[in-house]
Amino acid sequence: MKNRNTLLTLIACLAIFAYGQAGAQTARITGVVVDAANEEPLIGASAYIEQLKTGEVTNRNGDFTLNGLRAGTYTVRFDYMGYESHTERLTLRDGETRRLRVRLQAEAKSLSEVVITAKSEARQLREQAMPIAVISMNQLAGTVAGVADILAKTVGVTLRSSGGVGGATRLSVRGLEGKRIGFFIDESPMNDNSDFIDINDIPVDMIDRIEIYKGVVPAKFGGTAMGGAVNLVLKEYPARYADVSYSIESFNTHKIQSVLKRNLKNKGIVFGIGGGYTYSDNNYTMESPYVDGLKIRRDHDAYNKLLLGGSLKAYKWWFDEVEFEPAFANTNHEIQGIESDIRQARTHSRAYILSNKLKKEDFFAPGLDLDMTTAVAYTEYGLVDTAKQWYDWQGNAYPSQSIYGGELGNRYASNSADKKFTIVNKLNLEYLLHKQHSLNFNSYFSFANGYPKDDLRELSMGKRVVFDSRMRSWSSGLTYNFRTPNDRFLNSLTARYYLYTMKTRQSNIFGIGEIQDIDLHKSDLGINDALRFRIIPDLMAKLSAGYDVRIPSETELLGDGYTISPSENLLPERNTSVNVGLLYDLTGKAASNLQIEVNGFYMYLRDMIRFTKGIIGAQYQNFGEMRTLGVEAEVKADITPWLYGYVNATFQDLRDVREHDEGSSLPNPTKGLRMPNIPYLMGNAGLEFHRENLFGGRGQNTRLFSDLSFVEEYLYDFEMAANQRRIPRSTTIDLGLEHSFFNNSLYLSAKVKNLTDARVLSEFNRPLPGRSFGLKLRYVFK
Repeated sequence: MKNRNTLLTLIACLAIFAYGQAGAQTARITGVVVDAANEEPLIGASAYIEQLKTGEVTNRNGDFTLNGLRAGTYTVRFDYMGYESHTERLTLRDGETRRLRVRLQAEAKSLSEVVITAKSEARQLREQAMPIAVISMNQLAGTVAGVADILAKTVGVTLRSSGGVGGATRLSVRGLEGKRIGFFIDESPMNDNSDFIDINDIPVDMIDRIEIYKGVVPAKFGGTAMGGAVNLVLKEYPARYADVSYSIESFNTHKIQSVLKRNLKNKGIVFGIGGGYTYSDNNYTMESPYVDGLKIRRDHDAYNKLLLGGSLKAYKWWFDEVEFEPAFANTNHEIQGIESDIRQARTHSRAYILSNKLKKEDFFAPGLDLDMTTAVAYTEYGLVDTAKQWYDWQGNAYPSQSIYGGELGNRYASNSADKKFTIVNKLNLEYLLHKQHSLNFNSYFSFANGYPKDDLRELSMGKRVVFDSRMRSWSSGLTYNFRTPNDRFLNSLTARYYLYTMKTRQSNIFGIGEIQDIDLHKSDLGINDALRFRIIPDLMAKLSAGYDVRIPSETELLGDGYTISPSENLLPERNTSVNVGLLYDLTGKAASNLQIEVNGFYMYLRDMIRFTKGIIGAQYQNFGEMRTLGVEAEVKADITPWLYGYVNATFQDLRDVREHDEGSSLPNPTKGLRMPNIPYLMGNAGLEFHRENLFGGRGQNTRLFSDLSFVEEYLYDFEMAANQRRIPRSTTIDLGLEHSFFNNSLYLSAKVKNLTDARVLSEFNRPLPGRSFGLKLRYVFK
């Protein structure tokens, strides 16, 4: 309570300071940026005032507005990728509104210029009040790397994987991972469907940029992300566009991806289809983490996935933007054994998703903007585990626990056919109170009905274990944003409300007594504040503090119907966080494009949810309290016009701070010890060489890169004895080559991952692939 009161006092002081900064200016510059050749609006062009070191980007109609200007003379620079820059020198009087029509001339830019322009867009995001890393994907066109590989290079971020292609991948930001970290595509939440659509399923070639939020997550995203979020922003396409790629990688891995887009600008309609197919045997050799010297060839980890999607977007209806997006995913995956030799068990799933997005400026009132997304999903999931015996790694066979079979876990048979119906609605209402003041109301509602079915499991266990479920959750937030006229100070204050309900049934673990009804209703409150102060034009200080709540996920609350029991007493996680940082950014202002960022962070997580295995069953439980102290630093720069380099490091100290063991008054023997199975020291470094027409000719670009990643040794369990299982220190090196022909129409890419074939373990001692190779061919029809 003391920490919470201190936090509330800090937030109140920040808010009072924000109000004290208010001021009003009336002059402004508005206009539209268009292509000089055809007068078509340019979406995302930047309008930058050099004297104030601030600017805006154009909207979907090419319009921009620069508000809150004092009387005086300004130089405004307009930039857009692939076009020549244009400047306007304007003298404004108090109260004057100057309207411009800016025509930009197209030009062929070199690769280094493209990189600089792309980063200028990312700079505006980095200058937000909350800590954020932005990765522009324009310079990574045609790369063999997936989204997870790219994220793994980011300071403060690690990827926890259970194996090869298709293995469960969990994003960890400053030590918090799994459902605590939000996953968004174009700000649409994907966590509810993350079991069916993985972050690696989104082709890199479709992504414009990746935004990684740390600590405070903008309320407008919706959901209950705690500690961080990843938002994939997809590209805007020209009038006609087709993109086809094929890649082949080690362990018999094949990937085919394609995107087709058509933009009927005169009718205000954009439509397209896309999809991909992935197959992998995942048959790499690993060293057993449980038996010294035992080499295991993974022979039961084959994976295939088909992903299809479409889009229909209209700009000239009553809404400014109406979009419909259907999606389909079909996955089949064998289950690879680690502790024992699993030979038959497998999973299969299907997902059918339809989403609708509506946007409207001046929605029934001037200054009120609407942004609403609704998604409906129907999913099917099946686990097949019917083997009559199981094997150890010496080839010895043992009978299953049940006469019906089963080789997983407690070795009870299963042939499930689980179905779930989900509706999600996210609403954002943004209201401009004044040129420097705005309010945002966010509402996120989730409706989920589960219909599991597994007759074989119930026969095998001799009792009823599968029950229908119903879960409802609603989170809402009200955000006040303030920005001074000169953009020196920025503040964002948010209050949030959380509500969730759950209904299901549960049988006794021994099958004795009546079936128990579970009916749960809980609510909570949260608050956070983030500010940014510009010390000098290129040096900014950031401070954010928050008390955030994460509603337990469906799996955590409801279990899976048999091996994981419902947790009706599960409390939401509560996290108190503080971040202090400095950002020095010369992107677009100096030839070096130097960026230096340092952040210190503190988190105190209460009612931490952990998966706990028992003798008979398993359940998610509230573990207690965890404290995190950490620091991260990163430096990026163009060392020369053709050589880019980066280096970053993260230290995160997560400690168990429980006074007593859960459910008892006994002293906690692990109090003060570092949390297990979480890296505490890691770093990345890399060099990238890029050159135009390196091998002669015209219209060619070459990119050579090397990346090094380091993770210090950490413990698998709490450090209670001298001889404990440890996840060893790892240092991996990746090398790659990317070359484009015909003015970025044809791409050829090659990559070597883990060049030295270092032994790497992750995610509860799971061995990861060693050295692997990849080759990709991509063609863009323009």
